[in-house]
Amino acid sequence: MDVVAWTRKNGLLVISAVLALISVLVVPFDRVTDYDYGRILKTIGILLCFLLIISGLRECAVLDRISQSMVGRISTTTALCLVLVFMPFFIAMLFTNDVALVTVVPIAITVLNKAGLRRLIPLVLVLETAAAHVGGFLTPFGNPHNLYIYNLQDYYGFTLWEYLSVLIPIVVVGAVTLLAIILMIKRSPIEVDVGKPVEVKDRRIVAAIAVLFIIAVATVVGFLPLYLTVPVVVIAFLIMMPRVFGKTDYSILFIFFFLFVFANGMANIDAVEDFLVDCLSVDPMLTTVLMSQFTSNLPATVLLQPFTDNWQAVLVGADIGGFGTPIASMASIITLKFYMLEKDASVKRFFAVFIVINIVMLAVLISAWYLFCV
Repeated sequence: MDVVAWTRKNGLLVISAVLALISVLVVPFDRVTDYDYGRILKTIGILLCFLLIISGLRECAVLDRISQSMVGRISTTTALCLVLVFMPFFIAMLFTNDVALVTVVPIAITVLNKAGLRRLIPLVLVLETAAAHVGGFLTPFGNPHNLYIYNLQDYYGFTLWEYLSVLIPIVVVGAVTLLAIILMIKRSPIEVDVGKPVEVKDRRIVAAIAVLFIIAVATVVGFLPLYLTVPVVVIAFLIMMPRVFGKTDYSILFIFFFLFVFANGMANIDAVEDFLVDCLSVDPMLTTVLMSQFTSNLPATVLLQPFTDNWQAVLVGADIGGFGTPIASMASIITLKFYMLEKDASVKRFFAVFIVINIVMLAVLISAWYLFCV
């Protein structure tokens, strides 16, 4: 792979690295060394655990098996769309929205083609992306920026229930909205061929990975120390499945670190700090939503969080900010990439559906914030 191709594939990583380098050159080095690196290293450590666990489950075909079993025995378009859309909704709660889409989108495309419902592919894929966003809102490990905010619970002084209570109304409203859209799809009888059954590989390893997942979740909620969990997970995979280390994408870990350095650098520049504080003082939630449209919601979270004590607004703003432009969330790019592999894929049609659904979700969820959370 040449440099240009690698840069295009890892655009966010390159941009975040350049921004971090610029901030290091602009800010006095003694300030750079004073950053609270423990905060970001905690997030990176737990993310590493989940990345390895997800890679392990994927290697064992567990997620493919779950997805395939859920679309069997379906007899109507409505039921099929409900299963395909809400599958990533629930998977994202446990394995992040990106993993949910990487798992479910290819299955959705295959099933819809075999069922003679090719016309529904753009709509279902966009709804799956929306569902993965909304499902990922709920848990700290549903997406990286949620985990980043949750790992600041000692700094802000909130509990797990306080965290969940902020997001539950948004998730419920989002789920109801998706359900309403699906029920508008014309109901008709179908036959679904899911193909050759996927067999789970090495159930003993799967059981061990399930235990590691429980350990990782216990670490996120504070029951186990990170310094114990990371070595246990890493050593366990080195022993039972060392190949996952070569099949795991670690770029998100470096992106987090680079953005942390950049955000702290910006916090040490008076003009930038004054501008962001002014914006956040007007409406921190909307400021986060708007910035997410241009930087994606992960960089927006890391950049804005140091300038406000309203963690709830930044958290919800980053979650809702995943809707809107295609770059507002990397999950949208994942779906588009899979769709573009389809023969005769219509980018125009895809974006027409994408824009409508995203405008609806933005309008509904922003309204839900002001109605139920403020």
